[in-house]
Amino acid sequence: MTSALALNLLSSLLAFLSGAAAKGLYQRRQTMGPARRVWRLRRPDEVVIVQPDGPGHDTPLPTLYEGDAMAAMLVSEYLRKVLRVPTVRIIRAKNFSRCRDAPSDLVVIGGPNANDLYKELDRQVTLPYSFRLYPDRADMIRNSDGHVFAQQVVHAKTTRDFAVISLLPSPFHADRRVIVLAGCGTLGSLAAAKMVTQDGIARLAALRPSAPFSAVIEIEILDGQMTNPQIVDTTA
Repeated sequence: MTSALALNLLSSLLAFLSGAAAKGLYQRRQTMGPARRVWRLRRPDEVVIVQPDGPGHDTPLPTLYEGDAMAAMLVSEYLRKVLRVPTVRIIRAKNFSRCRDAPSDLVVIGGPNANDLYKELDRQVTLPYSFRLYPDRADMIRNSDGHVFAQQVVHAKTTRDFAVISLLPSPFHADRRVIVLAGCGTLGSLAAAKMVTQDGIARLAALRPSAPFSAVIEIEILDGQMTNPQIVDTTA
């Protein structure tokens, strides 16, 4: 009787472990499929995340916008834990080195307001969107027809923001990629980082992006909280 009970318990335990393992494998495949379709890192031994220099880059103690810093950390964690990239480095744009950093896959956070590497990319490749900067806000322009995606700022607080996600072949090194996450404001850049990680990557992968590919996302900020990013335009 005792032996039969032990066998039943062992069988139940093995069935539970087998089911848990199968469920875990299925969930990982569901996660990895969209991630690989979007990121398409061919040799993901190292990814360099290039964040803006921030508002204090000319001071002894340079600072970062909070949204840009959060975007860099979010992408870094995703690359390490989901895509299992062995080395992920976060650097400032002013420290970008063609010799040391350009041979890696790159993630460029932020647009021309504070990221000089974005400006360099804009000179070397044909980006489908550009930015028009004002003292208190920015517009994103679709270059093909001049359509404007206008950031909204009320009483110095952003209420609507836009960002572009661009997946590009690297102009710096063959077989490498550049992923651009550039918002009109820093909240837009943070929303773009969420879209290419677990919060929104399945929706982006459903568009079957290849390189080059760009998508514009829109967010609203209500009572200090961001709404889920919505894809409002794409260009291949």
